[in-house]
Formats: sequence, C-alpha cells, structure tokens
Amino acid sequence: MKNESISLEKTTKEEKRLVQYELLRVIAMFGVLMNHVFNYGLHIYDDFTLDVSSVDGFTLWSILELMKLAALPSVNCYILITGYFLVNSTHWRLKGILKVWSITWFYSVSIYLLAVAIGLCHFQWEEMFRHATPLYSNSYWFVTSYIALMFLAPLLSWGLQRLSQRQYLLVLILGFFICFQFFLGKYVMDNQQIVLFVYLFMIGGYIQRFHADSRRRPAFYAILSVLILMLMYCITVAKNYYFNRHDFYIYAMAYHGLVLPFSVTIFLFFKQLNIKGRNFQKSIYAIASLCFSVYIIHTQSVVDEILWKYAA
Repeated sequence: MKNESISLEKTTKEEKRLVQYELLRVIAMFGVLMNHVFNYGLHIYDDFTLDVSSVDGFTLWSILELMKLAALPSVNCYILITGYFLVNSTHWRLKGILKVWSITWFYSVSIYLLAVAIGLCHFQWEEMFRHATPLYSNSYWFVTSYIALMFLAPLLSWGLQRLSQRQYLLVLILGFFICFQFFLGKYVMDNQQIVLFVYLFMIGGYIQRFHADSRRRPAFYAILSVLILMLMYCITVAKNYYFNRHDFYIYAMAYHGLVLPFSVTIFLFFKQLNIKGRNFQKSIYAIASLCFSVYIIHTQSVVDEILWKYAA
C-alpha cells in the first residue's frame, strides 16, 4: 500500500512537471494557425498594407503586427521541447518516428481520396503519388525536417552528453554565430531549416542539463519576452517609416533572427510555470494530443487550397 502511494505521488509530480510543456504545445499550435491566417488569409506577403496616417489605422496595424510577431516562435518552441526531453537519450525513437510518419501519411492520403470521392478534385496518379509520399515530396516541410532531426537526435545527444558546461556554451556560441540572421545566418540558413532545428535541439538540451533547477520566477522570463517583442515591434515601425511612410506592411522576421532568443525566453517562461488543477491539466493533455493532427489536416494541400480560398 505504501509503495502504491509513493508510485501515485511520483506520477502526480511527473504530470505536473510535464503539463506546462503540453500547454506550450497547444499555444504553439495556435501560433502556427495564426501564422497561416496572416500568410494565406490576409496575404501579408502580397502587398497587404494599412494606412497609418490616422490613430485608428496605426492602432490596427500595431495590433496585427504584434499578433504576427508573437506567433513567430511557435515552430521554434516545438523543437526546444524536443531537445529538452531527448538530450539525455541516445536511443533511436523509432516508434515515435513511425507514429509521426503514419499520422502524416494517413491524413495526406485519406483527405485526398475523400476530396476525389466528393468531387472536389479529379483523381490523378501524380497527385496520388505526391500525397502517398509526403516526406519524399516534402509536402510538409516541418515534418520532413522534424523526422530528420529525430534520426540525428541520438547522435547529437551522445556528443552533447560528453561536453562540460563550458564546452557546451562554446558550442552554443559558435552555433549562434552560424544561425543568427545578423551574423552568418542570412547566408547559411535560408532553406536550411534542419540546421536551425539542430541548434534549437542543442539549446533545449543545455536548458535540461544545466538550467533544469533554475529558481527564476516565470515573471522574469515574461518580462524578457515582452522586451524582445517590443524591440521587434520597434524595428518594424522604423523599417516601415523609413521605406513606406504612411502605408505600413505587416513584417515578419526570420526564425533565426530575434525570433530565436524570443523563443527561448518563452520556453523558459513555460518551464517555470506551476500549473495546478487536475481538471485543467486533463484538458491540456487532451487538447495537446490533437495538435499534430490539426497541423497535418489544415496544411494538407487540398484543405489548404479550399480553406484559404474561402477565407481570403
């Protein structure tokens, strides 16, 4: 009876430790959806501008710009979580890789066949092949890069576990100069998402190994996050004013620019959260379990085309 009590207490503590990361997954998925709304719904990359000569116009632009900037760290946060939990494992997680692949394949193929069956599109063998080979055709860039990272993860973990804290920091500093946009990043990072994923994995691993017992309160990282967000916002204001004067664009930033430290501070904020309430925790776990499917469904090419056709 005593052993059962200890086991139950251990499980409860473990769930409390994990739930904040599941909440981050949920919020990050919402951020991904928001990114797609901005990109494909508002068409912010297709000369979408707002007249900011009035207070109302500037206020509306500011709200949209801040929403866009706040959603950018979403993908990075997923990889930070991965590095945080896998840095101590040197085993290939083939079951996890197969699960990611099978979910991707199932939705990619089944949605296409359903669309054909109800007359939304005509069957073509070329399209069938593309949907049946989502990784080969890179229909889902995130999934392709993520699975590649999963294959690399045991080797990365094996090497990182052999580094002292000082050596690990030196590796991160070198990686920062390679990945950060204002240094070498803009030359080596474009269309090389896996490089950034590896670096984010290493950052998550460093936090796990050397920052796991930090006593900083969530408010500290919340303030840092807001400061970085406001810096990004001020840069977009200055850039718009210099180039456009009155017709302001909604600017995004590269994942390997200021979004990178912004992502880390957000991750650290959630890491320090202490989420209570059994029912709230269960709700978070339930929603988090659906996040990957939501991503695959709404970015499936048939759904993507129909969704933004009517949303635009």
